[in-house]
Amino acid sequence: METINLKSKDGKTISVNRSILTRSAVLQRKLEELNAADTNGDTLDVPEADGDCLRKIIKWMERQEGTYEGSEMDNGEVMIPNNQEQNMVPFVGNNVMGGAFDKEMFTSFPQICVLVAAANRLGVQDIIDAAVRFVVDWKQGKNLEDLREMMENGTTQIRGSHQAGDSNGMQR
Repeated sequence: METINLKSKDGKTISVNRSILTRSAVLQRKLEELNAADTNGDTLDVPEADGDCLRKIIKWMERQEGTYEGSEMDNGEVMIPNNQEQNMVPFVGNNVMGGAFDKEMFTSFPQICVLVAAANRLGVQDIIDAAVRFVVDWKQGKNLEDLREMMENGTTQIRGSHQAGDSNGMQR
């Protein structure tokens, strides 16, 4: 497997398998441009994300590559855009492994915002979809006052209801 180095906007370098980059439209295009330039370079500049965020996105894409192998996504069928909820991949964030991985990835509101913004700039829709589903699932059972109080108090940590904390799953 061929690897390539990704250089983030803060100068951190991450070595990844080239096949992983197909999960990002932007990174795939940059890789194609690098290959077309006939340079011996093996480093892609990725100014769209800092090192920590890029590392999380790559970790997500590596996980997804293993999850998607042999799934319906690889059969070449064109998905019809209407009734999109029926076409959602059921394993992203909904099973035990995915849920635990999501909780590891999405720990605070500011971190989720940064990760979603970087994923949007890199064209990694899976992360955006999973983050939205995670926040929607997390806020279930909370009323507007609970959410407002959390934001006003600067409580930004997201914790599952099974973890220690108050009855709303908020860390103070």
